[in-house]
Amino acid sequence: MAVKRLFFSALAAALAFAAATASAQQFPSKPLRIIVPFPAGGIVDLMARSLNDKLAAQLGQAVLVETRPGANASLGTEAVAKSEPDGHTLLLATLSTVTTPALSKTPWHPVKDFAGVAMMGHVANVAVVHPSVPVQTLQEFVEYARARPGKLNYINAGIGTSPTMGAELFKKNTGIDVVGIGYKGFPPAIPDMLAGQIQFSFMPFGVAAPHVRGGKLRLLAVAAPARNKQFPDAPTMAEAGFADSQVISWYAFTVPAATPRSLIARLNAEIGRTLADPDVLARIEKIGGEPLPAGKPEDVDAMVARELERWVKLVKETGLKLD
Repeated sequence: MAVKRLFFSALAAALAFAAATASAQQFPSKPLRIIVPFPAGGIVDLMARSLNDKLAAQLGQAVLVETRPGANASLGTEAVAKSEPDGHTLLLATLSTVTTPALSKTPWHPVKDFAGVAMMGHVANVAVVHPSVPVQTLQEFVEYARARPGKLNYINAGIGTSPTMGAELFKKNTGIDVVGIGYKGFPPAIPDMLAGQIQFSFMPFGVAAPHVRGGKLRLLAVAAPARNKQFPDAPTMAEAGFADSQVISWYAFTVPAATPRSLIARLNAEIGRTLADPDVLARIEKIGGEPLPAGKPEDVDAMVARELERWVKLVKETGLKLD
């Protein structure tokens, strides 16, 4: 009996391996979807669209970018967690993937419900003010805000997003009282900022850059390890004296946790090829991104786990709460 059980166990394992191999060889059998849990036109959407057509050309299937905003990026994330684990649905994960569950209860877990596929890159956030605010540096803004507690506003683009977390940490570390005005992403918030109803914000580089160039916003600092090539005169947060308030936004691809490893390996290889394409690199850099090598799937898993631990600890230590 023991020999028979061993035989059937080995047979089952062999059949499972053969099925997984066949599945990988036939993949993809239909269009892929990249779920972006933020509004269309925002930086996460732009990052996804920087490579979807090149990835589609490699795979021989359409790669559709689908925006599903809502519930602080939880709706789109949950949709991926509950999707068929067949490699055809990916999440473009961001800092919100770990900060949202650190701040509130979610129906999905960033580590248990997802498997890493590939890194994509970083996108710098920038600190900007409306030109009506009479400051030229971030330190001057802090002094200006301290003299006007509760009278200045900033864009709260969603609980757990890197710009909002950066703003809240900045508030806590400097002791200023700037009111967060809630929006579903940056696209609907920009008109109010350009009109002067919002005086200050952290926002993705690609969102702010055209308005900075046009003189409609003033750039005070860049939340990145180094200065931005397009605005070399703008200091980093560290250079401006606020290194402890710097939050860097990362982007990575993940899939449902039950996705076969053979499919994850295929996706990793294809995304890696796409991220090496000069056109894709140029697109990412144009919107203020810093492309990263795809790395290994397990590298993404380790990064997500590490980031979740970091933000859970930080929320507990600071008592940070967002409405």
